[in-house]
Amino acid sequence: MAYATTVLFRRLTHFTTSDIGDTDLGNIIAEADRAVVRLTTTEVWLEKLDGTIDGTNVDFRTKYKPIADADSSGVVDKDDVTAYYATFDDTTGWIELGTAVTVTSIQAETGIITMETAPTTTTAEAGVLAIYRYDTHGKTDYDILALAATYYLAYLVANKIKGKTPDYTQTSPEAPYLRRDLTGGDWLGLCYETLGLQDKIFLTRAEGEGVPKLPEPKGIKDI
Repeated sequence: MAYATTVLFRRLTHFTTSDIGDTDLGNIIAEADRAVVRLTTTEVWLEKLDGTIDGTNVDFRTKYKPIADADSSGVVDKDDVTAYYATFDDTTGWIELGTAVTVTSIQAETGIITMETAPTTTTAEAGVLAIYRYDTHGKTDYDILALAATYYLAYLVANKIKGKTPDYTQTSPEAPYLRRDLTGGDWLGLCYETLGLQDKIFLTRAEGEGVPKLPEPKGIKDI
């Protein structure tokens, strides 16, 4: 399941199948979805989860919540989290991740991740670590995400049709807002407005396009 859809795209925009066919459109929908996920969520990298490591407990909890739909599937499930039972290297003492362990389920609102097998103080001597994304602005409205992703898709389509370089034979884009319009900047602006992210946009004099400031990942960075 994708956020942006061909049906919604045709309903909200002026682009026809003569401008871009459904097959080509379908090939870039995933890019629009990923962009919107990055705009509305924050990545947490190898966070040490909270929970008892005793060989019987399988439930661990994230620091940030709610857990987000990182893979743009339309639902938050076990595929949106990657977990490791970390150990220490016998020689260097550095943390080793090994192979990702199986996650059986998650409770997105409370940040609880349930593992298939319980870690022990041997198999997870350095802790239970996880990579995930969380909703930066609280619980996500997926209808809003679908709308925003469709607007972002229109921005990508405009760039695909016209190219990032304005067509100077059609108009004389001296002002930044004209260059923005030629490259689909209005669609990008609608995407940000839908998400309530107007303050994240700034116009460059060179391109005249809205550019997002993406959040930095949180968590361990030097393993």
